[in-house]
Amino acid sequence: MNALFRFRLLGLLALGLLSFPVTRALAVEGAPPASGQLWDDIKDDTYDKRAHFSAGVNRLSAKLDDQIRELRAKRANMTTDLKDWDFTMKEVDECRALLSGRMDDLARATTPETWADAKDKIGEAWHRSQAAVDKMNATRTS
Repeated sequence: MNALFRFRLLGLLALGLLSFPVTRALAVEGAPPASGQLWDDIKDDTYDKRAHFSAGVNRLSAKLDDQIRELRAKRANMTTDLKDWDFTMKEVDECRALLSGRMDDLARATTPETWADAKDKIGEAWHRSQAAVDKMNATRTS
């Protein structure tokens, strides 16, 4: 998206002539969405939009995998506090396994009710994984 188009969008927003969210339009092209935005993009999907939701869940899963790779790279450069790091990292690994299991449950859901339940559980697993990643990122490293 070019700068002129972004400028016009911002002008329309400022004048109140544009009232829908344009977060995606104003995002830097090619930049991955923030983890919170990934969930926000799919959290209100209904059973009729399950293909969109499933694609979004795949993006959540890929994002978590990227975060885990970054944490493992950080761990590779550490020289002290390895036990504490490894212990805390187990929670991230458990969250990854939980999200994978919830994704399997979603794939097996065949009614709107079972699908909605699986969707809610994916949301819980995603939020839990992000809390675990945040905890890891806050851990002192050396």
